Amino acid sequence: MDALKLVARAKAGDKQALLDLILAREREFFGLSYVYMRNEQDAADALQDMIVILYSRIQTLKKEESFYSWANQILVRCCLTKLRRNKRWLLTPDGHEEAAEHSCEAGLDLLNAVHKLPPAQRDVILLFYYADKTFEEISEMQSCPVGTVKSRLHQGLKKLKGWLGDEYREET
Repeated sequence: MDALKLVARAKAGDKQALLDLILAREREFFGLSYVYMRNEQDAADALQDMIVILYSRIQTLKKEESFYSWANQILVRCCLTKLRRNKRWLLTPDGHEEAAEHSCEAGLDLLNAVHKLPPAQRDVILLFYYADKTFEEISEMQSCPVGTVKSRLHQGLKKLKGWLGDEYREET
């Protein structure tokens, strides 16, 4: 069924329509949540929080065509709220086996460095590179111009290159 019709039905109180909307992009939502939370249980918890908020506030959605962007904004806020409450901004190796491959370790180092960036730059990098969002989607999610998104991305990447140096440049 057409997403706009499902949104209209969900706004009218149809719980199944809302569930269908969420399930249509379940993997995308979980992936976005996982980028922030960095473990499956916390990602699932944030996703569950998003669903509760969507259910309780669906009537406040002004434009049906903005449903998924609105849902993504709510999910990101849920993740950030959980992170603030848990004070878990950085990965900790406690209880985890050391990565066998350098590329795995490098990926964790890079992700840890991304999470040290200021929130605006961190969010743009996570959304663009890890959640595969376009500049326009990020702009809409963050309620800022596309130029601002591009600037935040550039500044964040510049800081990462400064922190991480040559070790993350592609070998040629």
